Amino acid sequence: MSQDETDQHPGANGQDIAEEEQDAPNTPEQDLPMQTEETDADAECSPVAEANFFKDAACIEVARCSWDRPVRQNYLQGCRWSPDGTCVLTAVNNDGMHIVELPTDLYGKESVPEERPVDLLTSAVHVKEGGLVYDYAWYPGMNSGRPETCCWIASRQHEPIQLWDAFTGGLRCSYKGYDQFDEVEAALSLAFAPADGATIYGGYKKSIKCFDINVPGRETGSWRTKSTASCMAIASSMPDTILFGSWNRSISALDMRSGECLPVGNYAPENSHTAGVTWIGFAPDTEEWFVTGARKDPKVLFWDVRKLTQPVQTLVRTCGTNQRIHLAFSPGGRWLISGDTRGILHAWNLHETDEAGRPKELLFPLHWDCLNGVSFHPHGPIMATASGQYHFPHSAANLDAEDGEPSAGEPAAKEPAKVENSLTLWWIGKGVFSEE
Repeated sequence: MSQDETDQHPGANGQDIAEEEQDAPNTPEQDLPMQTEETDADAECSPVAEANFFKDAACIEVARCSWDRPVRQNYLQGCRWSPDGTCVLTAVNNDGMHIVELPTDLYGKESVPEERPVDLLTSAVHVKEGGLVYDYAWYPGMNSGRPETCCWIASRQHEPIQLWDAFTGGLRCSYKGYDQFDEVEAALSLAFAPADGATIYGGYKKSIKCFDINVPGRETGSWRTKSTASCMAIASSMPDTILFGSWNRSISALDMRSGECLPVGNYAPENSHTAGVTWIGFAPDTEEWFVTGARKDPKVLFWDVRKLTQPVQTLVRTCGTNQRIHLAFSPGGRWLISGDTRGILHAWNLHETDEAGRPKELLFPLHWDCLNGVSFHPHGPIMATASGQYHFPHSAANLDAEDGEPSAGEPAAKEPAKVENSLTLWWIGKGVFSEE
């Protein structure tokens, strides 16, 4: 797997970064239609077509963007396809946020030959470093044909929630949540109202706040919580309920109408995670199921919203890091994927079971380093993955200055870990190895 980058930009939207906040923010209007018209590409990701995902038990690398500076600790923090499928958004430690575009020759493809060269990509948009990125999310009605909808929100250390322009990288506006001392605090998790994106929700240390996307500034509503909202999810079928996890291992369901919080599971080992919850996501096909993951916890728990006392299924992955490792459902809900700290992709077929009654699992060793981000293309058989994690500097203090051998009585230094900080696109469709 190549780790190189080129200076040539393959996309058409790369522009200089706008560093200053605009006085008149250009936010999406509430009365705009939030969904694009159905195209032939949409049919490619129907539940029937998803049966062909990973059909050849292989993933073909088609494009890559890398950050090869180990000293800078430029590990990636997840990735997310845009709702229209034209580009991928990622956050890079010590290097801000980046948008990378899908190579144009992959639009509408039914198959990709194994010998296709790997495209080496550069960022189309780069928002420079501004502190640790806690969370980010695309505007759900994003459509590249309508520039006013091309934006995303992000929460960064010591900053309010910020809305960024996906064409220019410029800051459009900010949404400020205040703590009990009336000081601005950073949101630790983010979510859009799933139906129209008109409301932004932010998870804070002791509260969840909401903001009107067309009214930058102070929150329009707030709910007190007993625990930190480290991750959250909202189903379009239940727009008045927020599911959120916390670093204290708890999972809760917040009713926004009454402000009441209901517990999900309990602290029993079989009904909860063993460490802080870092991921919650709904299955897109029914939205009656949701899945949770936690840091330094191998369990992936499936829950039914109709029975919140205990999980209905437990899957296993390797998770030996405090870093958030993303989970992702395919657009039709047939597949669930996750990375792990070994760089292996776990792909569970939720429509087929093995002898033990669990979803059939496929394993793909895709990266040398921690695979922390996964995301399905919304319309086609393409997947994005992000890799990297924090590595402690290799110490040579116990080596002899002359011959490089360990000093007497000192243990030998460990072998330096392999570092791979990359955003990679993979073809997962049917017939990629055929001679046709």
